[in-house]
Amino acid sequence: MKNISGYYWYIVDNLAFKLDKLAERYYKKSIGAEYRREYKTFDISKEDKVLHIGSGAFPLTEITLAETIGATVVGIDSSMKAVNSADDVVHKKNLQDKIKINYGNGIDYPINDFDVVIVSSCASPMVKIVEHIFKTAKNNSKIVVREMEASVKPLIRYINMQRNVFIVKKIDHHPFPFLKPFGWQSFYLIKKE
Repeated sequence: MKNISGYYWYIVDNLAFKLDKLAERYYKKSIGAEYRREYKTFDISKEDKVLHIGSGAFPLTEITLAETIGATVVGIDSSMKAVNSADDVVHKKNLQDKIKINYGNGIDYPINDFDVVIVSSCASPMVKIVEHIFKTAKNNSKIVVREMEASVKPLIRYINMQRNVFIVKKIDHHPFPFLKPFGWQSFYLIKKE
């Protein structure tokens, strides 16, 4: 299921990059609405310095954050092709003052300067990325982890094993075509001392 999800997002990201109408009518409208709900529910603000791990070829998380709340966002991806495509999208939308796309890996990318770290469900390997975040994020930072419903149990077990990381809120997402059990969940975690 996790691999199918990764392929789905890879295809949709690349299609959104190539087809502006798909990006605007479906991707930005439907999935973007879920992301806006996430940012509002998890209280992500303009003042937060945000890192997004797994930006993909069409950086919808970054675009939604920049356009909706005016946040400054750094997106990373481990695919140079995705980074180049995402950077093109950012420049087409004239958002380069709010969004920076970097080549990077969630397992070792420096995160201690960020107030919010968002991990996409297609970022892999999820547990190793989350482990890196839990070890190196500054105290009281917000950590948002998105995971497919079918793959969420190992992640929850890992989170529950942590002494200093707590689940604050959770959102279930089921926009078309993500009907149950093919939706995803977003977890708002906070790291304490």
